[in-house]
Amino acid sequence: MKTLKRIFSQLHTFVLWALVSAMFWSWIFTFVTDTSPEKKVTVYCKVPEVRATELAAALEESMPEGLRMIQVHSFDYVMFGVDAFYQGDVFIVPASELETYAELLAPVEDGWEMKVYDAAAGEGVATAYISYADEDYYLFLGAGSVHLEDGKALAVARALLEMD
Repeated sequence: MKTLKRIFSQLHTFVLWALVSAMFWSWIFTFVTDTSPEKKVTVYCKVPEVRATELAAALEESMPEGLRMIQVHSFDYVMFGVDAFYQGDVFIVPASELETYAELLAPVEDGWEMKVYDAAAGEGVATAYISYADEDYYLFLGAGSVHLEDGKALAVARALLEMD
């Protein structure tokens, strides 16, 4: 009984150390499994649901040479670190929010604004991985992408467009 009493009296300390340990190991995991923007292409999807891991794996099958990984995230992924948005390479955005995210998107003078989901027809690209809402969606390259010049963002965007 005394042993249980001692354990429960120190419970808050044990919980605190468990939280600190979890934060430390998640930081280590992120540090080990991530890479610099020059070695990855990041795709952000403003959609109700995206199977990010599966889509990234499918895109990595045709990954441009010189990249280590392709990451796919929903917009919810970047709740606090908004700076990551400005380095995004490919964006899928609903038509209703194009003005909201205009500063993130590369200018479309070269015609690289591509409809990826047609709400009227109910058809789109990568529907096995992406759940679209009932509106049109467009694909853009990121204005701050480090892969605009080398064409790697465009190559990943094209691979995404070829998915059924």
